[in-house]
Amino acid sequence: MINTVKEFKVWRAHFCYSPKGKSAMERMKKLRQGDNEFPYGNLESSVLSTCFLAAKYLPEKDQMDSRRRIGGLQLPVSSSKRKPQKVGRNSLILHLSTFLKFYTADESTFDWVGKKIPNFGEGHPEIVARFVSAVYRDEKIIAEGVERFARKSQKEGIRLAHWKLQD
Repeated sequence: MINTVKEFKVWRAHFCYSPKGKSAMERMKKLRQGDNEFPYGNLESSVLSTCFLAAKYLPEKDQMDSRRRIGGLQLPVSSSKRKPQKVGRNSLILHLSTFLKFYTADESTFDWVGKKIPNFGEGHPEIVARFVSAVYRDEKIIAEGVERFARKSQKEGIRLAHWKLQD
C-alpha cells in the first residue's frame, strides 16, 4: 500500500506537469460547480486517482469476475462472456463523465445511489477526452467519441464498478 501511495505521488507530479495533463487540469478548474455538496477538491482527487488506476490497468492480467465486473465496469447480464476491448479507456470515460456530472449538477447528489451514469449535470466530453488523451498518449479520442460511448453504455446498461489493482 505504501509503495502505491508513493507511486501515485510521483505519477501525479508527472501527469500534472505534462502538457496534456496540465491542459486537462486547467480546463477542469474552470468548470462551474453546481449547487451541490461535491467540492472541487473531491473532484480533483477523484479524477486523478481514477486516471492513475487507468494508467496502471493491465488488461492482460484482468479477467471478468462472476458478477461480470472488469476494470471499473460492470457489464450487463446480456453481455457476451468474452473480454471487452479497451476496458481501461472505456472505464475512464465513464468514471470521469460521472464525476463531472456530479460536480456540475444543480441538485443534491448526496442521495444518488444509482450506478449508471447520472442524467443530471454536464458531462463535458471535451474535458474527458483531454484526460483520456493525457493518460493514454497513443490514443486520439475526441469529444464526440466520448459522447457516443457514454450514450452506448447507458443504452446497453453498463454500470460503474470499483477498480481493482492487479498484482
